[in-house]
Amino acid sequence: MRQWLRRRPADGDAGYSLMEVLVTTAIMSVATLVIVGATIQIYSGTKQIEQTSVARDQMDTSFRRLDRELRYATFVNPPKMVGTRWYIEFALPATAPGVVPCRQLKIENGTLSMADWVRTSSTTPTVGPANTIATGVVLYNNIDPFQVYAPGDTPYASASAGTTGVGGGFSNMYQMVRFRFQVKDGTVTMPFDSVFTSQNIGAEEVKTAPDGASDCKLGRPTK
Repeated sequence: MRQWLRRRPADGDAGYSLMEVLVTTAIMSVATLVIVGATIQIYSGTKQIEQTSVARDQMDTSFRRLDRELRYATFVNPPKMVGTRWYIEFALPATAPGVVPCRQLKIENGTLSMADWVRTSSTTPTVGPANTIATGVVLYNNIDPFQVYAPGDTPYASASAGTTGVGGGFSNMYQMVRFRFQVKDGTVTMPFDSVFTSQNIGAEEVKTAPDGASDCKLGRPTK
């Protein structure tokens, strides 16, 4: 009877030792950390690519829309900040005597929008609804987002160090409008810095705006 009790079972019911359990747990923990880390990195990379794509689309849309509109401007009102909003207005060629299409660009609460209306004989224009051009817009180092260069200016006279392809003595023949801000989506922030030339505004046109064109500035609020 005692011999039978001392006899070790031959079917392997002894189980695992504590050391074996600890080693297995450690291996599984390391494997889990590697898999989870790789998954997070893949997801983060995909998210960043998506956010970069969104930011680029915002800038492309902004560039195409602004270039199409400002190229044919006949009057550009000096930009100004009203409250926390930035404004700049401009006029397009008249569609009839005294009938002038007006445009107003505004940056407010991270959104770049454009409103349009038609100037007629009325001195109090009614600004139309604003259409969003880009979202996630933030100022670049608190620099004014809109800047107008009159014909004869030298906008690149103090170009940043290392700037190539631009001569410091360059003087523009037509009025130019520079837009400088950043577009942010998630963790991705991309700069937007473009200069648009208004081919209808030379030195003479700056002195004498077309009939009714300067009235576009009346659409800006005062506060």
